[in-house]
Order: sequence, then C-alpha cells, then structure tokens
Amino acid sequence: MITKENFKKVLEFLGFNKQDEIYIKKFEEQECELKADFKNEKLIFPAGLEVHDKTTSNFSSPENFVVFECIHRLLFQGYHPKHIELEKKWQLGHTQKSGKADIYIKDNDNNSLIIIECKTAGSEYKKAVNILENDSRNQLFSYLQQAPEAKFLALYASDFLDEKIVSNYYLINVSDNEELLQNNTKLKSYKEASQSEDKYEVWCKTYDKEYASVGIFENNKPYEIGKTKFTTNDLQDISSNDIQGKYHEFATILRQHNVSGRENAFDKLVNLFLCKVTDEKENPDELKFYWKGKAYDNPFDFQDRLQQLYKIGMDKFLGDKITYIANEQIDDAFGIFKDKPNEAKRLVKEYLKQLKFFTNNDFAFIDVHNEKLFYQNFEVLLKISKMIQDVRLMGSEENQFLGDMFESFLDQGVKQSEGQFFTPMPIVKFIINSLPTQQNPRVIDYACGAGHFLNEYASLHKGSKIVGVEKEYRLSKVAKVSSFMYGSDMDIVYSDALAKNERLKNDSFDVLIANPPYSVKGFLQTLSEEDRNNYELINAVDSKSYSKTGAIECFFIERAKQLLVKDAVVGIIVPSSILNKDTPKLYTKTREIILKHFDIVAVAEFGSGTFGKTGTNTVTLFLRKRGNNPDFSVHYENMVNSWFECDFTSNEVFKESELLQKYCLHVEIDFDIYKSLLCEKLDDAIFENETFKEYKTEFEKTNTTKERKKKQYYKALSQIEKEEIEKKELVRFIKEIEKDKLYYFALALKQENDVVIVKSPTTTNETKKFLGYEWGGRKGSEGIKYFSSVHVEVKEELEEDEELD
Repeated sequence: MITKENFKKVLEFLGFNKQDEIYIKKFEEQECELKADFKNEKLIFPAGLEVHDKTTSNFSSPENFVVFECIHRLLFQGYHPKHIELEKKWQLGHTQKSGKADIYIKDNDNNSLIIIECKTAGSEYKKAVNILENDSRNQLFSYLQQAPEAKFLALYASDFLDEKIVSNYYLINVSDNEELLQNNTKLKSYKEASQSEDKYEVWCKTYDKEYASVGIFENNKPYEIGKTKFTTNDLQDISSNDIQGKYHEFATILRQHNVSGRENAFDKLVNLFLCKVTDEKENPDELKFYWKGKAYDNPFDFQDRLQQLYKIGMDKFLGDKITYIANEQIDDAFGIFKDKPNEAKRLVKEYLKQLKFFTNNDFAFIDVHNEKLFYQNFEVLLKISKMIQDVRLMGSEENQFLGDMFESFLDQGVKQSEGQFFTPMPIVKFIINSLPTQQNPRVIDYACGAGHFLNEYASLHKGSKIVGVEKEYRLSKVAKVSSFMYGSDMDIVYSDALAKNERLKNDSFDVLIANPPYSVKGFLQTLSEEDRNNYELINAVDSKSYSKTGAIECFFIERAKQLLVKDAVVGIIVPSSILNKDTPKLYTKTREIILKHFDIVAVAEFGSGTFGKTGTNTVTLFLRKRGNNPDFSVHYENMVNSWFECDFTSNEVFKESELLQKYCLHVEIDFDIYKSLLCEKLDDAIFENETFKEYKTEFEKTNTTKERKKKQYYKALSQIEKEEIEKKELVRFIKEIEKDKLYYFALALKQENDVVIVKSPTTTNETKKFLGYEWGGRKGSEGIKYFSSVHVEVKEELEEDEELD
C-alpha cells in the first residue's frame, strides 16, 4: 500500500524533484506541474485540471495517493489536464446518496471518455471488483447513468512493492459492438438500456462481464483506450507478493466450478504455461495467448490458437510430437483433391483417426464429451487463461511462479503417495549460496521436480552445464517450462534417477543439489534386477521385503556417490532419521557409505514446518566427495583388519600409529588393555568400562549363547572348559562390534575440517522467522507466504491453527 511513510520513495521512483518540502514533476508537453507538499500535506494538481472537491487533495487517506499516482500516469501518457476532472459529483438516484467519481476524463471533443474509480491495492480493490461483478447498484454503472456517452469504466489500484510501482486495473468497454448485435437480435444493447441496472444487465448477459486488464496505459496513445492486438510490451512482471494471490484466484476458480481433480487441473495449467511461454518466444509482436473479448473472439478460435501454441511448444522445447489438425489441412484435403473424391475421403478419414485415437483434450479441466460440457469447460479455461495472460513469464530472474504454484496445488495425499515435497525458495537459496563457487561446473539435481534448484543455480552461475532428472512426466514438463521462464536452458531427463541411463554417466558431475523423495514404499520393485544390483545397499534388503521397503532416500545417497567426481560438493535434503536411526538396517549402511566416500562439511536442521503439510523433520547434508587415489576407506579397512589380527606392525606401514591411542582415549579405555583384547587376551579390568560391561550383558542375552548352553556336549564340559569357551566367544562377540566402530572412527577422524551444525529454533514463531516463510491453509491465504523483511509479524499459534482448520 502507498502510505505517508513510503510516499517520498514513490515520488523519487516516479522522477519527482525535491525543492525544500515540495516534490515537483514537470510535464513539458502539457506545460504543467504535479506537486506534493509534505509540509502542509497537500496534493497539488496542475492548473486546468478541475478539482470539484478537495477530499482527494491531501494526505489523509492512502486512496488519495492512488489517485495522485493515476493522474501522474495519465499526464505521463499525454492526457491534457483540461480533459481531467477529480471528484466529479453526480446524483446517483432517488434512493442513493450523491456520488463523486475519482477521475473523470473527456476526449479531445470534450465528450465523456472514461470514468475511473481508484482503490488501495489488496483487499479494498478485491472488494470493489467483487461488488462490481455481483451488484447492479455499484458505483461505476451508477456514474455511467449520469454520463451515458462514456465509452469505458475502470477500477484502478496501485501499490509500491519491491521499490517499484505495481498497478492493476479492471477496464470495461461500455460501447456496443454492432456486428455482434446484428448477428444475434435477442441480445440487448447499451444504447437501449435507460437505467444503470439495465446497462449492468447488458454487460452481464450480452458481453458476459468482459473486462480487460490492459488498454489504458501501456503503449496506447492518449485518448485511445482498448486493444485487440497485444505484444510482449503489454505484459507485466509478477512479484513474489502476487504469487499467493494468483494461487488463490486459481483455487477459487476450481471451487466455483466444482473442479475436483487438482492433479489434472495443475496438469492443464502447465499446458497453458507452455502455450504462454511459446507465445512469448514465437509471437512477441502479436500474441496469440490473449482472449480479445466476446465482441472479437470466440471459444473455438481461442482454443484452436492454444492448441497450435501447445503443438509448437511440445515439439520445439520438449521434443514431443503432438497430433493437431489445422483447419487449413481440412481445406487442402477438399481443395487439392477436389477432382479425386476418394483421395480426399481417405485423407479426411486419416485425420479423423488421428483425432479419435491419438489425442487428449489438453485443456480439459473437466471431462468434455459433448457440446454442453465443452462450453462449461471453456468457462473455466477462459478464467484461468485470463488469470495469466497479462503476466510476463520469460526472462524474469526471480520468476519461481510456476514452481511455487505447483507447491501450493498438490495436496498432501498426492505428495505422500509419491514422496514429493518441494523446496521453498529461501531453502533453495540457502543451500546454493552455501556451496563453493566453481568455474563452469557440471551440475545435477536428480529429483528436480519443478526445477527450483536448477533455475536458481543457473541464474547465479552462468556457464554451468545443468542436468535435471525427474521420473514423473508432468514434473519434467514443469521443470523445462520453468527453465524457459528463467531465461535458461537445461537438459531435463525424463527418467528414474536410480535406474541406469546413458545420459547420466558415473563420475561426471561436480555439484549435486537435491531434495529427493523419501518414504516411497515399493520403489525397489520399479527397478530392474540389473539396476538394483548396481547398489551395495541392496545387500541390506531381503528380496521378500522389496514391496515394503520405503527408504528410497538411502539409495539416492549411494547414487550421489556414483555420479560425482572427486572433490564434488553436495547439498542434499534428507529425513533426519537417516542420521540417528538404526531401523531399517539401510540407515546404518547409508551412514557407512557417507563416512567412506564423503567429508561432512555441515549439517543444517530446518524443523518440521519446512515443507508444507508434511511434519517430517529434515536435515540438509553438505558433503564433499573423497577421491579414490588413494582409497582411504580401503586403507583404513586393511589397517583395522591387521590390528584385529594382533598385527601392530601395520602402524609403520600405514603411518597411523596414534589413531588407535586416540580411539582408546575417545572410548575411555586403557590402551594396553584394549590391545590385549585385539590379541584375544581378555583382561577383566576392561569391564570396568560401562560400554564393555554392556557388551557382556548383551552377549549373555543372545540366542547363540543361550542355544550353546543347551547343547549336550556343552553340559558335559567341566566348569573350567565352559568358562574358556564363554571367554573365547565373548571376545569374538566384542571384537566384531569394536571392529566396525574403530573402522568408522578412523574414517571420521580422517576428515580434516570441523563440521558446522545449523539448528533451527524450537518455537513455531521463531522457526517461521528463521525459514523466511510460512504456510497458509485458509481460503484466500492458501499456499506459501514469503516474508519480505527482516522484521516479520507472525500470527499467534492459536490463530494459525484456526487458519488451517
């Protein structure tokens, strides 16, 4: 909202010059000035501009700043002050009070041209739009009753976001289209309507409440309002603050029309985005992705244009051929073969076969199988198309629009079944900016989803060779479209990243950034036996348990080990359980892989509110791949094996003489007593250590020990012989455990750097501040909400819970 507090910044942005406490801007063409007097808190309009009431000429209301900014745009556009009136007063009828139009503009012949009502951005503007669309007694149509020759009505709002002016307006053409009326004599005209309610009915029923969001400013000449030809210059960048509103608009449309299939709805939305991106690239001077209004367009032509764009986009950008039969092809079938009716018949039959068997309705938000349903679906399609037709998708560096909307649209049920949890931009930026910069690195995200990681990396590190892998076709399409929206081009591989793929060579990548799926039961069954056997982790899974095993995140860790070169860096999000749980056994084996092949640089814990509806606690592991020359995991394995065979001469060979002493110090055991254990000479003093005392207790509980004592040969032994056997088996039991512990202690000690630990706060409010966003579930506030400043006002937890209910 534009307020007294930020109004100076607004004026500076608009090019006003400061003279003492007065900000002035001169318009040379009209020979006039626009002023803002901060000392007296007055808004001073140019001479010749008639101000009927001074209520908008001061700082008392934020709406006055919107009026002032709108007047600035009109003067900048070339409108003359003598054709503009403020607060023009009209009697609105016998039962209503008089009304004052914020801005009233006449044309060069002094005829009424447009009436503009200004509102503050956000809730007030939305409220005014809602009244306009649903109440025949709204202000604008009441004003039209008093100025019936006016050709346009408009609601206008502006805001100051991200240090720039962002405006929205709702433009209604109230001039009759004679061709439309001649073709359908049952339709009523504005000319015939005598009362404001009648004019409103004409707008609703004859023109289907048509409105435009461009056509006053942009590249229009002054006094020439309305457009039927649109270019990329007419498009507007979308701010992060607008994304939530777009999601709400989309969700509202789905609810209004009872569209229950959210996955399908998003799939169709992605298709529309592909059409939009294609249009911006292919037709910048005359965009096809525009509904021109009922007077100039029709559902069949509009959807046909979308199908053409979709065909071009799928072919050119994604390499997929789409069946599409153009009207010209039908015309050619009858024209070229007019003397060969059988050939024309054959060709038309071939076209019909393609349409019957090789196509889907790529824009069907609801099932379409008859004419009535076509029009019902078109109503949804049109609303959603108009929602994005004015938005610029290409080339915006901060355009995570599509990815954020995907995050908002897919509900928890879908995510849980597919293991999909998408990464909000603050987390993406944190991870990428935590990685060291490399020169033209080869980068991979092997579960790229909507492409957040890859697009952000590409925007920060030009020249990177980037590969994304995604096994779900819909998401691979999202990632590719998103890359175009960011102005980057990357290789998106539609494949299961855990399966062998010729485009994904081992030892090929310098950087891995990913938020792979987790807890996906049965994933091993989707891999071939050959693919499963490429993983050493498969040895920790019983083949009978493939359908139940869900720890897919473990296999992604091993896949990282395969794909990365020496000294490659990793930023990967995994469930925190991968670090602190022993069940399933896969978790332990995964930690072993990490210790063998990576240095752990840092661990960041973000808490349970990181990924929307899922409450899973996650950590981000920052790793560096160790090299294989020498292979320290083999080196230490050989060394530990020698020690456990009572061969300590290896200390000289491996130059690790102090390592064993460091381990004994770590576990608080006497060095000589521990060496005796390795040589199978058990000193009872070792059991003064709590860990070893626990070993002895657990040894007695093992089934092997219990079964041995039940054997007849054992019972026949003397007590001394029994004690010797038990002592020998106990040593073997302890050494088996200690061998693993010492080995992984050695690997961990090999890491030269200290590990940085980042831990999120524990309270909900502090966690939101730490993350930089929160999740909304209440209607109107759905999806992710980014915080734009350091100081964040966070609702109380009770209020938040009420929102989610």
